[in-house]
Amino acid sequence: MLLSLFLLLGGLAAAAPPATVLSGHLAHAPAGDSVRVLAAGRRYAAALSATGDFKLTIKNLAAPAPADFRYARQHAPLYLEPGDDVRLTVDFADFDQTLKYSGRGAGPNNYLARASWRFRYGPAADTLRPEARLTPATTPAEMRRLADEFRARQLAFLEEYNKATPLPAAFRHEQAVGIALAWGAQLLDYVGYRRAHAPGAGPLPAGYFDFLAALPLAEIPGYDGRGQANSGYVGQLLLSYQQRLLPTGQLDADPATAARLYALAGTELGSPALRDRVLFLLLSGQLDENLPGVLAAYPTFKRLNQDSSYARNLHAIVGKRARLGVGQPAPAFALQDHTGRTVTLADLRGKVVYLDFWGSWCPPCMKELNEYSHALKKQFEGRDVVFVYISVGDAEEKWQKVLVARNLLSANAIHLRQPKDGQTAFDYQINTFPTYWLLDKAGRIVDMQAPRPSEGTRAAAAIEQALVGR
Repeated sequence: MLLSLFLLLGGLAAAAPPATVLSGHLAHAPAGDSVRVLAAGRRYAAALSATGDFKLTIKNLAAPAPADFRYARQHAPLYLEPGDDVRLTVDFADFDQTLKYSGRGAGPNNYLARASWRFRYGPAADTLRPEARLTPATTPAEMRRLADEFRARQLAFLEEYNKATPLPAAFRHEQAVGIALAWGAQLLDYVGYRRAHAPGAGPLPAGYFDFLAALPLAEIPGYDGRGQANSGYVGQLLLSYQQRLLPTGQLDADPATAARLYALAGTELGSPALRDRVLFLLLSGQLDENLPGVLAAYPTFKRLNQDSSYARNLHAIVGKRARLGVGQPAPAFALQDHTGRTVTLADLRGKVVYLDFWGSWCPPCMKELNEYSHALKKQFEGRDVVFVYISVGDAEEKWQKVLVARNLLSANAIHLRQPKDGQTAFDYQINTFPTYWLLDKAGRIVDMQAPRPSEGTRAAAAIEQALVGR
């Protein structure tokens, strides 16, 4: 019996997957952060040495999987297998162009680095990506040609790379799925671009959306959640699919519309789970500017939706959003500023409040703060205006460092941080970052989509109008 147990335990130990090692050297990297990797749903971290070196050991990686590497504000997709021993080297000052891998498992990761540089981040990418080549005169047929050409180039690069450096079949398949989903999102997003930039162009030709039948939608359940890049492709496609459901961009208040959209999404997506997710995204996205349309569709959503979490979330969102409107009291908050002092909305009575919901992880947020917010704040120095910045998703230490490093502190600014378990952004129904609100001196809502600092004269005029109370 003891011998059998010993042999059994020995067999279990032998069956454990070998550890995966990721090490590397980050030249010219800023100090003060940790190397972080998300793999198979688990987070791993390692300190970066004074010489720019790190080593991470990932245990219990049972099968090949996409992963994500992050340091400071840079990130890169990875593909790791049990037993890999991958070494990463990069010049942090030129991250995307210099990223290279060596060792066991280097092949897929070098492909990811080179494909990202060629098709996303490199200087030639804008001559290839369809969205960078659009003009108001681009016709639907031309858009299809641009998207098809871009997809063909990506697939050709994948095959060329595989011939030179053989890649795992499962990896090649996942890459092809991602390329197809991105292709579909580009063709869907064109509808919104055309609506905004060529409003007199007329309806789309019959058959424009026929490409949907060629998308690998049946693969999504096993593809989504396997790394942030894969989830990003799925999320973007489902967001973009709203252009199919609402080519005009507006959900009307006819209750019958929701049933028609449910039927269309169910037929084309072929999955109740995808259908429910898309309708949840659509209704949530329409809340800011079209509450009547959402309220008309909501009973159908409750009746046909099969995902209870979506039902609960939308119910909470609709309930809160129905209480938000111009002239209504803004949701109360009590958050700590950078000195540890608690600031409430009531403390700000008597001043016009320009609210900025942001995060240091959000490049558009940082561009507004770095390049435009200083001038707007200076314009209203000494007047009854306070600029309130609410950081969402930042750890306190990182937030404090950004405030100092970016010189964001000023006499007429209050910097607050929503804690990890806070819900201020939810109370204000913040779905995108940055988002700006304008409140009057009594704490009532003036504008839930206030002009950004980069809009200069429009932002200043909106604040001036709030000051005089019109």
